[in-house]
Amino acid sequence: MIRYMAALLAWLLITPAQAGVMASSTRVIYQATDREKSLMLVNTNDYPVIVQSWVDDGTGDPDSARAPFVILPPVLRVAPKGIQSLRILYNQEPLPTDRESVFWLNLYEIPSAIGKVKDERKLALAMNTQQKIFYRPKGISLSLKDAVSRLSFHLKHDGAQWFIECVNPTPLHISFTSITLLNGSAENAVQQQPDMMTAPFSTKNYALKDVSNLTNKGIIRFRYLDDAGEQHSVEGKLTSG
Repeated sequence: MIRYMAALLAWLLITPAQAGVMASSTRVIYQATDREKSLMLVNTNDYPVIVQSWVDDGTGDPDSARAPFVILPPVLRVAPKGIQSLRILYNQEPLPTDRESVFWLNLYEIPSAIGKVKDERKLALAMNTQQKIFYRPKGISLSLKDAVSRLSFHLKHDGAQWFIECVNPTPLHISFTSITLLNGSAENAVQQQPDMMTAPFSTKNYALKDVSNLTNKGIIRFRYLDDAGEQHSVEGKLTSG
């Protein structure tokens, strides 16, 4: 039994786990004027799967889900290579009107025919993937591109650890994929975080991986995600202070 568990653990460590159910978009922008939003799911597997869906604050636990969105149907079966649609509805629970709110859509994928998987060497594992739902109130007319142009970046430190501080004075969330401090030929990138997003009207610190050749007069290059989930690269001056 011990030998079997060791072999199983080794297999899991070397075998990449990939979700077989893919969504038609990587994020959902829910405008206050929307009656509902639709999300298409595609099962890329050669076997059927059951998908349980819910919205929460990022915990990934359906039993503690607290979010003002309803997913219909909450549980569905997707045939091999099949396509199904999810409906996302806002239940009108009051949310801030001066800024975006963000929640997490969970897609919990469970193979419904484990014994029928063609390759017996593969384990059929349940997998939960998450993507963000941004609720955008009526009063916000600022575009994400304009919001990005209003960001400022500062070089900060706490003891020996140096950070790039991002100040977001806008009502929109800004999601980054990378942030790099440029100084001539030197590049100082920040450490990747599970969620590289700066919330509205807030600041967030991003720790630098390399603290050599730091300067307050460098150039910041960052990549952010737009409403469609596409990356854009922007460069700007590092603000002193």
